[in-house]
This record gives sequence, structure tokens and C-alpha cells, in this order.
Amino acid sequence: MPLERSTAVIVLALWLRPALALAPPSPLSNHFAYHLLTPPLTSLPPHLGRRRASSEWSLLAAAEEAHAATATSGPSAVRSVRRPSPPPAPFYQMVSFYRFFPVDDPTSVRDRLFAALLSCEDVGEDLRGTAYVASEGINAQFALPVGSAAGAEVEAAVGRLAEVVRSALPFDPFERTEINVGELVASDVPTFDRLLLRTRDAILRSGLEGGVGPGGRDRDRDWDWDWDDAGRECSPAEWDANLRRMQAGVEERGIVLDCRNSYESDVGSFQGAEPLGTDLFQESWPVLRERTEGMDRSEPVHIFCTGGIRCVKVGAFLRQELGFTDVRRLKNGIINYEKWAEAEGGGSMWEGENFLFDKRRLASQKAEEESASKS
Repeated sequence: MPLERSTAVIVLALWLRPALALAPPSPLSNHFAYHLLTPPLTSLPPHLGRRRASSEWSLLAAAEEAHAATATSGPSAVRSVRRPSPPPAPFYQMVSFYRFFPVDDPTSVRDRLFAALLSCEDVGEDLRGTAYVASEGINAQFALPVGSAAGAEVEAAVGRLAEVVRSALPFDPFERTEINVGELVASDVPTFDRLLLRTRDAILRSGLEGGVGPGGRDRDRDWDWDWDDAGRECSPAEWDANLRRMQAGVEERGIVLDCRNSYESDVGSFQGAEPLGTDLFQESWPVLRERTEGMDRSEPVHIFCTGGIRCVKVGAFLRQELGFTDVRRLKNGIINYEKWAEAEGGGSMWEGENFLFDKRRLASQKAEEESASKS
């Protein structure tokens, strides 16, 4: 698509944004808003695994800006603040967390958390990232500014953030799983441009919310998913040992399922894992039913994703709908495993790259394109 046409698409999206924001959310309106707010160029957006021409990167940034400002349930659905560019801190610690927990008033929880994060000691003025708050809980990923790469300073900053988050929420998000500490990146590695907190209909849209079963609403059954009944979490060490036993033929029963989408599993996965081959998370349910057909329901099913949240809903489906009794989830996902494997230094069952959902992915793709153009 010519550059001028792409610009026109973004202008149209910005003009229609208020109407889209005020309209009741629906699969059709969400699909329409998404495609308006992402330039429909000759290739799909980066999060669908395709690459863009270098001349279109500024347009992508503009589209993302418009998309970030678009509410899903009214103009007050978002609280955000833009952060300085270039980032002032020398390093940023990537952290993430989620918790499925009933939230009576997501809007007030969002506002209270937003105010608390802005006032967080030493990091409030430059904390970056995104958090979703919904009636089913919270899902967040932040880039935490730190003054140095020293372990003690990073640990102290993560601890302060965790305490602020814990004090602002009506539940403890770290009661079951501690905060997921990922990669430490230098300030020249792009992560997030702003701190953004959004209320949504779900912290992870899957098609299973609101009493809706995997094949649509089932009149003969009250779909009431219990996200706490989603299988057992495995530490990275246990996960690694399990996969090695399966690879060596010591453990002959069971399956390892990559619960991410194709554009993620195409660039990296665990040895012996079976990708679901989906383009959207909502497509997982019939695939899971097909992949596990004929399996003994007592066989172990190992499941993993990037940070662990998708495996909660996959695990609940495997247990509560398909009847599997031994579901094993990789605790805090690939992010946690990679950090463990690096610290252990004894080899890894992971092969390839872990697909990222912040601007590090965009920077990596742009660098690859520039390198290829010079060769």
C-alpha cells in the first residue's frame, strides 16, 4: 500500500475513534477497530509474524498510539501517561505478573493502581508498561527503571514495585505466583513509550469468558470456569527434567503442547513440543480437543506459553471440559525458564527465540531488515 494511503487509514481511524470507543464492545466492533487502527499494508502486523518495509515504521508507531488511546468500554477506560524519550534510566528491568481474582469494580481498582504506580519511590516518574484490569483479575507487564545492573539494586526496585502493587489492589497478586522477573535491558532497547492501565472485559480474551463455552453458548450447561482449577504449576527445573525424560524415552506417556500462536512457535519452542498452529488464542479449543482425542485422561499434558497466563485458561479447559487429571503448567512460562536455564548453565531444552510482545520485537525485526538490505 502506498505511504499516502496508509496515512489516510490512520487519519480515518483517529476520526472514528470516539464512535468506536462509545459503541458496545463486540467481536465485530473489536475486529473493525483493530483493522482501522493498524494500517492494512501488504503484510500483516508484526504481532502476526510478518515484516514491514522500513518506510512504514513511523506509521506503525502512529497506529499503535491511536490504538492505545482507544477505549473498549467508554472514554474513561484508559489511564495513561507518556514517558520521556530517550529513556533517562540506564537500565530497565522487565517484569510481569497476573492473577485471576474476582474484581467488583475494575475502574476504581485501575485508578487506585495508576495513582500508586505514579507515586512509587524512585521509579514512579519513568515506570513504563501496560496493565489490564477486568472483573476476572489483572494482567501486567512493566519496564522498571533501575540505576545500575547490580543485582541488589534491581532486586530492591522490584521489591518496591511489588509492595506498591500489593498495597493498591484489593487482593494479593503474588499470593500464588511471585512477580515474573525477566530480561534486564539497556535504555537504548525500546520497550514501552508510556504507562498505560486499561479496563477490559477480560484480562485475557479467549472466547471462554462470561459463561461462553468453547463452541459458543451452551444452553444445557452453565459455563462457570474455575481458573484456580487449571492444573499444577511446574518449576523450570521440574519442567526441564520432565522433558528430558520424555525425550530419552524414560517417560513414554504424555504430550507437550505449545499453547501460543503460530507466529510465536515458528521462531522458537521446546524440543519435542507440538504447536497448536493457531493464529488467534480463541482458536485453541477445537484444536486442543482434536489433539487430545483418544488420549487416556490420566496421561500427563504439559503446557506452556510466554509468561504463564494463557496456560491458566488452557489448563482449565483441559481439566474441566476434556477431563484430564494430570495437567502440568510451566510456572511463569518461557520467560522464567530461560532465566533459570541461563543461571544453571547446563544446557536448555528450549530452541530458538522467545517471541516478545513489546517494542523489543519491533526493534529486532527492523535491525534484521536493515542488515539484510546491506548484504
